[in-house]
Amino acid sequence: MADLTMIIAHIKDNFAAAFFPRWAEWAAASVLLSIGLMLSINTDLMVSSVANGYGRGYQLLLAIAGQSVWATALTVFGSTRLAILLINGAWRRSPVARAVTAFISCFFWTQLVLSFQPTFGFAFVMACGWLLTDIVNIMRAARDARTVNDVLAREKGSGLD
Repeated sequence: MADLTMIIAHIKDNFAAAFFPRWAEWAAASVLLSIGLMLSINTDLMVSSVANGYGRGYQLLLAIAGQSVWATALTVFGSTRLAILLINGAWRRSPVARAVTAFISCFFWTQLVLSFQPTFGFAFVMACGWLLTDIVNIMRAARDARTVNDVLAREKGSGLD
């Protein structure tokens, strides 16, 4: 319970300071969550688009998994990534978790890029942009993790633990 109280206090005191440097991570996570929710609400989007001959971009996604699986995976993953961003800093390993979730996000963006590549339209270009954004997010989160580890190693070496 004390850990939860500490995390809530950290979020309250540091949210604005932590949000703005990581806005791209928040945006990418929010878009994945939004795609998952959209697929949950618009339950026949992928299948009906393919059936009507307009959904070439959904064919690869549907070959991998059904729309409900994509909806659930994106909703759960997007929510998890947002939760990690929310508690960032209150948990020592949060930069590592941020880097890992940005890396996993690249799987979803890559599936969207490959799926919509045949259409070479808006969805393809946007998925490429989000993929590039999360590649940069991986590097930034990994740099933050390195900084945290270096500070902890210095403290440990100086006998301040």
